[in-house]
Amino acid sequence: METIAARMQKTIVAIAGAAVLLAAGVCAAQETLSVGGLSGGIWAESFRNGLITPFGQQFKVQTKSEEGISAVVLAKLRQQKGNPQFDVVFMDRGVSDLAIREGLVEPISASVQTSSPDVIPEAFIKNSKGEITAVALTYWGAGLAYNEKQIKDPPASWLDLKSPAYKGKLAVYSPENSIAIPMLVVLSQLQGGSPSNMDPAFNMMKSLSQEGTVFFAGSPAGANLLANGEAQVAVLASTNVWELQAKGLPIKFVVPKEGVIGQDIRMHVVTGTKNKALAEKFVAYAISKTPQEEISKRLYTAPVNTKVQLAPDVDAKLPWGPHGSIKNLRLVDGNVILDNREAWIARWNKEVAK
Repeated sequence: METIAARMQKTIVAIAGAAVLLAAGVCAAQETLSVGGLSGGIWAESFRNGLITPFGQQFKVQTKSEEGISAVVLAKLRQQKGNPQFDVVFMDRGVSDLAIREGLVEPISASVQTSSPDVIPEAFIKNSKGEITAVALTYWGAGLAYNEKQIKDPPASWLDLKSPAYKGKLAVYSPENSIAIPMLVVLSQLQGGSPSNMDPAFNMMKSLSQEGTVFFAGSPAGANLLANGEAQVAVLASTNVWELQAKGLPIKFVVPKEGVIGQDIRMHVVTGTKNKALAEKFVAYAISKTPQEEISKRLYTAPVNTKVQLAPDVDAKLPWGPHGSIKNLRLVDGNVILDNREAWIARWNKEVAK
């Protein structure tokens, strides 16, 4: 007959075994994906609620995310090189290209593209070896915004920013925001300049600065300037204009006759991440139909998945306009930005921001 001591020993072993299994289950459930580069405001809210949280729920993993514009993310990746705190980061083109060049992000498995046949090929950014170095999540665009109660003669062109009627009433992106450098290139080209002759753009910005133009980094900050009346005309992402309208503010968005300046928000797997497989799973999930629809509905940004179906009112607010495509966005060559970004920022600081 089994002794009491033997039965107790078996019970202890069983309890210990159960504890080990429970601990293993907890560890598995606690796999965590760290995501950086949420720009703040409605952008961060939409990325969390429309993409990051649903991913965690579907794949039974924990997620954590941190806000920050692309320039801030780049600085953190440089600081954390060799010991990254992020697994995946969002960055806009230009800053993204710089991170790729510096090796701060690593190639993404080709299976992410082969398993995503409905995604436009332009969404997969590749190096000279054909390796995927980043994947576009969505496209956004910056145009002109104005307060219709205060401005009776609204802007129609990028060059209208020079109008005396808007003197002291303007808000414009600073180079801390990734859209500012492409904006400078476009402004130079429209005035007879080029990437090799940026004088027209810098002279224009210098004059605007002297006239009291406010320069801002994040789109939420620009939206606040319009909302509180500190600015009456602004260069601003269309997403933030629609957000202001939803709050009942009399802010209108203008597609300049020369076109909206476009940017893609890209996803990157950080070099040295210990969760590369999970990071790539997140990237693949993000370009699938449902998350793409969620992001577009929340931000009115353009999807990269061709199977996305949007309501007419949402489609009309996409940065490339109703029934448009990537061809309708004014995209500046990333290599031009990459080769000149630091020099142009230095010139800005010397001539415009002083």
